[in-house]
Amino acid sequence: MSGQFLRRRFTIQLLFIILLLSVSCKDDKTDTTSTDLPFHAAMEAMIDKGALLQKYIKGAEYYVFYFETGEVSVPVSVIKEIKETPELWSTQITFTDQHSLTIPSKGTKLDFIVKDIVLDPTGYNPLAAMVDVLLPATGRIRVIVKGKSGEQGTITHLLQTQTPRQQVPVLGLYANYNNQVELVFTDKDGLERGRTSISIQTKPLDISSFPSFEIITAQTARMEPGVNLVSYPGESELDTSCPYMLDADGEIRWILLLKKSPELQSLGASIGLKRLKNGNFLSGDMYQNRIVELDLFGKLVRQWDLKKLGYTFHHEVSEAKNGNFLITVTKSSARLNNGKPRINDHIIELNPTSGSLVHEWDLVTMLDSARYDTPDANTPQQFAQTASNWAHNNSIAERGNDLLATLRYQGITSFNPSNKLKWIISPHKGWGAAYQPYLLQPLDKQGQPVTDPKVISGEVAHPDFDWPWGPHTPVVMPNGNILVFDNGYNRHFKPNDLSSDQSYSRVVEYAVDEVRKTVQQVWAYGQNRGRRTFSQALSGVQYLAQTGNILFCPGMGTVTNKGNGGHIIEIDGKTKEVIYELEISSPSYTAFHRVTRLSLYPDNL
Repeated sequence: MSGQFLRRRFTIQLLFIILLLSVSCKDDKTDTTSTDLPFHAAMEAMIDKGALLQKYIKGAEYYVFYFETGEVSVPVSVIKEIKETPELWSTQITFTDQHSLTIPSKGTKLDFIVKDIVLDPTGYNPLAAMVDVLLPATGRIRVIVKGKSGEQGTITHLLQTQTPRQQVPVLGLYANYNNQVELVFTDKDGLERGRTSISIQTKPLDISSFPSFEIITAQTARMEPGVNLVSYPGESELDTSCPYMLDADGEIRWILLLKKSPELQSLGASIGLKRLKNGNFLSGDMYQNRIVELDLFGKLVRQWDLKKLGYTFHHEVSEAKNGNFLITVTKSSARLNNGKPRINDHIIELNPTSGSLVHEWDLVTMLDSARYDTPDANTPQQFAQTASNWAHNNSIAERGNDLLATLRYQGITSFNPSNKLKWIISPHKGWGAAYQPYLLQPLDKQGQPVTDPKVISGEVAHPDFDWPWGPHTPVVMPNGNILVFDNGYNRHFKPNDLSSDQSYSRVVEYAVDEVRKTVQQVWAYGQNRGRRTFSQALSGVQYLAQTGNILFCPGMGTVTNKGNGGHIIEIDGKTKEVIYELEISSPSYTAFHRVTRLSLYPDNL
């Protein structure tokens, strides 16, 4: 027996003797319980911090109780009885003074922790459930939804909550399937203590005229982890949005059937849902001109009325670094000189706590609103540029302390919070003299200036460079470069021919030198795909941080094996090899506004 153990035992014995002597000196009517004893305090401390009792050993003079994080010695003489109930993960100690203590203990099965299972708790998220659990001690739950195809389709998440009573969200269920789910009971650090299994039977999805999916390529081991959040607008642009998530097998694992929601039954989510820092989703509603926050089950958490502030919503809202919202809007009072309304050319910053306007940017004060072309006969009216819709700002992002916007008819531009224009990536044709200092000069792959005036004006492409045409979704990469979806709308000022491979979309990475006022094309993919992945509008790109892969997602009118729709294409960022491709054939011309790769569970849940 170690000297340290003997010293600890001697200390406890000495304290015990002192306490007994102090009790004997008191009046007989004084209420004294064993909760005053040091081993009691030590045991209760273990219980309070959620440490399970692993085992105990009886010695000649002491019981030694071994917990996950330490041990407690108790004199044999003060314990009357120890009763173990491993099926309930419990050990009860009765002391000679009749005081008892129930200690959470390592047990056998954990089936008893599941108190209730509610499938689709909101009524419009049929592939989610809420499980009520009561744990034997403080701890966490790891949810494991078993995949149909084994490990590849399995969804695992360790929840943050550590209370004994928990409402456990189970996400990632398959439709029309008897889902097998494991609930793993862990300590605060995620180390497993035990687990139990439950079955959750789901029904077929109650949807009609829905897209179909076909996997073309799948090197799943090289893919970025996560699921694909698809911002599906419904059967038409006038339908209720129906966002869903696809796994790598092309299986729907999450969906919001918002037509069943009393508060969101007419939601027009435009670019779709974006995850907030708090784990909920943020979206703009172009039908009711509001900003909405939804939880993972589709429940409306908060909403902000833009019309009260004098604006209507279009395209995008995102959460800024400071927690405020950046929103692309139309200002209701904005007019042209002839009195006609101006649309899609304002950006605002909204404080979500107060609901108040923080800042407004009017793009007409920074860019040339007179720069537009007469629409050609091949361009549908809803996609054509007009004097009122001269900019068509479709996205907003932050780049350092500045803002970055894509404008369908004017290119990519950066400006600071004080409304000062910094630079413009756009064909130089049509820009007035006042804007020439802000137009970036193109470089070839050696970093030398491109001097061909036809390239600079946008009439032709250089082998190493082309301008973005009708761009969407600016993404700031870790190296400061800009990734963007180049739709190819009226590329080189020529009408798009929807029956020819002369029309194509690209994902492009640009490097901007703000001091030298230059732009260099670093990386591009899509031209060789031609018409098959050409999307005249909508669509998006994403830089995938864990792998360095690039997500290229043309979403409107692309050619699929079953008709038209969109593509989810994951590309190796170094080799340009397609490691994953899924085609979405849509009953309408539009498959999605955007696709985002993300984890099904937010990190903070």
